[in-house]
Amino acid sequence: MNLIDRYVAEVGKHLPLLKGREDIEKELKSTLEDMLEDRTQNTGRTRDEAMEIDLLKEYGSPQKVAQTYNPHPYLIGPKMFPFYLFVLKIVLTVVVSVMLVLAGVQAVTDTPFMGADFVKIIGQGLGSALSAAIAAFGNVTLVFVILERVLSDKEIGGFDDEKDWDPASLATEPDPDSVSRSELIFEIVFTFVALAILNVYPQWLGMFFFTGDEQVFIPMFTEKFFQFVPWINVVLIVEILLDIYLLRNAIWNRLTRLGKVVIEAASLTLTVLVVRTPGVIGFSAESFTNGPFQPEQAQVFVTIATYMFPVVMAIVIIIQSIELVKAVYRLFKMSGKTA
Repeated sequence: MNLIDRYVAEVGKHLPLLKGREDIEKELKSTLEDMLEDRTQNTGRTRDEAMEIDLLKEYGSPQKVAQTYNPHPYLIGPKMFPFYLFVLKIVLTVVVSVMLVLAGVQAVTDTPFMGADFVKIIGQGLGSALSAAIAAFGNVTLVFVILERVLSDKEIGGFDDEKDWDPASLATEPDPDSVSRSELIFEIVFTFVALAILNVYPQWLGMFFFTGDEQVFIPMFTEKFFQFVPWINVVLIVEILLDIYLLRNAIWNRLTRLGKVVIEAASLTLTVLVVRTPGVIGFSAESFTNGPFQPEQAQVFVTIATYMFPVVMAIVIIIQSIELVKAVYRLFKMSGKTA
C-alpha cells in the first residue's frame, strides 16, 4: 500500500458517514492520482515518495479533509439551533415549574410551615426539578439531533427562511395540505417526553410524602394501567414517525391522512379501554394511610381521585374524538378533491 492509499484510508477512518464512504474514498484517490499525474507532466520528474509527501502536505491532514465531507460536524446545526433553544426554553420552563409547584403544594399542605419535614420536601422538590430539567434537556436535545440527521439540508432550511419571505405571499391562500413545521416539532418533542415518562420515569406519575425520616411514594396508576403501556408506546412511536415523514415531505397526502386517522382512532380506543378497566387508579385509602394522613383525610383524597379521574379522562376522550373527526373529515375532503 503506497502513501496515497494509506492517506485515503486514514481519511476514511474519520468519516462519520456509513453510506457513501466508499464512493468518497474512490473520488479522493482519483483526485490525488490526477494531481500527481499533472505534477509529473509539468515538472518532468518521475513519481516518487517525496512527490507524494509534498502533495499530501499541501492537501491537508486526514482529519481536516474528512471534515469537508462531513455534512453534520455538529450536533444541532445553525439553522435549527434557534428553534431548538425556543423549544428547550418552553419545555424546561413547563417541567421545572410543574415540579416546583407540586413540591410547594405538598410542603404547605402536608407539613408545618418551616418545620424539618417542610425543609426536606422543599429540598426534595428542588432535586426533583433539577433531575427533571436534566432529563428534559437530554430528551429535547436527542430529538433535535435525530431531526438534524433525518432531514435534508433543504428541509432544514425551512426553519431559517425569514430572509426569503415575500410580502406578496400574504395575498395567496395557504395550502390546506401544507404542514406546520413548528407544530410538528412541538408534537415530536412532547410525544418523546411522554414516552420517556412512561418508560423511563414512571416514578413521576404519583405523589411523594415524608413520614418521619422515611419517604413514601404513592403511585397514581396500578399495574393494570402499565399493561397498556406497550400499546401506548406503539401509538406514540408511530405518531413520531409520521411527524418526521411530514417534516421531510412538507405536505399531507392521502396515505399520511389515513395514517393520522388510524393513530387518532387507536389513541381513542386505548383511552376508552383504560377508562373501562377497573382498578387502574393506584390511589386508595390503604395507600394514603401509609402517608402523613389520618383515615378521614385519606378518604377525602381517595374520593377526589375517584371522581376527578373519570372527569379528566372524559375531557381527553372528547378532545381525541374531535381530533379523530377532523382527521376523517380532512381525509375525505382530500379524497374528494383528487377524485
